[in-house]
Amino acid sequence: MFDLVIIGMGPGGYEATLTALRKKLNIAIVEKDKLGGNCLNRACIPTKYLRNAAHQIEKLRKIADYGIELEGYRVDYREAFEAKNRAVASLRNSLINLLKSKKVSVYKGRGKIVGRHKVEVLYQDGSSEVIEGKNIIIATGSVPSSVDSLIPDSMDVITTEDFMDNLSTLPENMLVVGGGVAGCELGYISSIFGTKITIVEKGDRLLPSRLISKEISKHLQKKFSQLGIKTYFRAVVENVDKEGEKLKVSLSNGDTVEVDKILLTVGRSPNTREIDSIGIDKDERGFIKVNSYLQTNFENIYAIGDVINSPMLAHVASYEAKLVIHNILGEKVSPDYSLVPWAIFSGYEISHVGLNEEEAKERGIETVSGYYPFLYNEKAVDELEPEGYVRLYFEKESLRVVGADVVGVGASELIHQIALFIKNGYTAKDIHEFIYFHPSLSEIFRYATYDLAVGKLFYD
Repeated sequence: MFDLVIIGMGPGGYEATLTALRKKLNIAIVEKDKLGGNCLNRACIPTKYLRNAAHQIEKLRKIADYGIELEGYRVDYREAFEAKNRAVASLRNSLINLLKSKKVSVYKGRGKIVGRHKVEVLYQDGSSEVIEGKNIIIATGSVPSSVDSLIPDSMDVITTEDFMDNLSTLPENMLVVGGGVAGCELGYISSIFGTKITIVEKGDRLLPSRLISKEISKHLQKKFSQLGIKTYFRAVVENVDKEGEKLKVSLSNGDTVEVDKILLTVGRSPNTREIDSIGIDKDERGFIKVNSYLQTNFENIYAIGDVINSPMLAHVASYEAKLVIHNILGEKVSPDYSLVPWAIFSGYEISHVGLNEEEAKERGIETVSGYYPFLYNEKAVDELEPEGYVRLYFEKESLRVVGADVVGVGASELIHQIALFIKNGYTAKDIHEFIYFHPSLSEIFRYATYDLAVGKLFYD
């Protein structure tokens, strides 16, 4: 019997493996697909690779400002796609080699919990075997959601996973259904590489989430308009007719769009169908119910990542995985999601941590904010990246920082600095008086706090 059986080898399973091995636990891994999970193979890593390629193409258009004249450069998405695959394969191979070096038992099949300590491994050839573990972690992630009127077929209507796995050549025209994170990321990438993109979103804006401020959505919308990306809001797809090689898409607002492919990006659902036959509790959406120690209704069976109703982020799954190993070893720790940073890689890097104005208001916290654009940040200007801004949110009376939005260059890195400021209870004055290297992107925080910490230079 193993000390631990981990079902799913994405970010959560990977972190659980690393921590468990350091704690000298005898573990087994059950994974039906490629090691590394969706994040490494089809989401976080490959999308950022292609987004960086798209962003570099944008920078090439401005490179004459450095006195560099380029003649005859070309853009080839197929080459970028293949290079993305090589980069992902290299990372995946490093994971495979680690597991081999530690002699970890890896079972390549679908895991199903058939007893409190038993996991049945179902292989592609139809055979199966049962392995046993004192403890079990469910880390099977999520799968793309769909809508009733659109059924993915991997040809005309594709999912984000189809896009990353198989779409080595981009279509001339593509409809993106869903203006959330995935839609905005893949829509941007495709647009820069030459595809005419149309986005249809049933909400009233891009990134229609209470976690994302309307200011961010407005900023990204302006960028998309500049790129020629067409957007429809408060609309859904009502009908799709195939005419030759083209898809004629009728929208609920009365408009018709003709495209070559439809990319479905309407969110993800927990991958928990047929995960067990012993009655693990789940909610109406399929999320596994866990207690404050991430235990299911069976105390030796834990669940982490996208299968539970916590933020669907790779780094959250990794965080939860470490906590579970500590709990298995008797330490009893609970997750704290109050300072989970997130980032989006689209027309801009966009990141957030803590509370925004709307969330603070819901909690009865009155806020004031400090704002500063990258347009006046010397380092951003040096890098030809003057677009974007930072907005810091403070509790009005104490002026303690409670959250931040960063839109622009380095947003996904800068947000960690603010997370530390929040964790340590920094006020606007503390942030302002911090000594920042010059020139640096981080200096933007000093200028965003000037009015609150020192006083306004200009008055309304």
